[in-house]
Amino acid sequence: MVAYGIAKARAMANRTDWNERTEITKAVITWFDADYEYELEIENEDRMDNEEFTAWVEENAESLAKADAEENGTTFEGIDRIDFKEDYIDDDALFDEAYEAACEFEWECETGR
Repeated sequence: MVAYGIAKARAMANRTDWNERTEITKAVITWFDADYEYELEIENEDRMDNEEFTAWVEENAESLAKADAEENGTTFEGIDRIDFKEDYIDDDALFDEAYEAACEFEWECETGR
């Protein structure tokens, strides 16, 4: 197994944008009825890439808003806007997860577990 520091240095050398990339983590659909505006937050739980998540939300926004209107006991009139929230991707945390998994796998192979 490659030492943690060496493995991380190699991983960082292969990415010029380490900890600089962003991902869309949620969408906020603002919809309205005859009297009020409502906000419906949709989390990117499946960690779809930005284009895929954006397309999915835009395609399903009306049906999601209608379901939210029914849940709120009101009548859906229309969608005002869709905003997307972005967060930075934590490459350090992703690396740590992958490194731990590789260490666990190597340990299991060596011990026959």
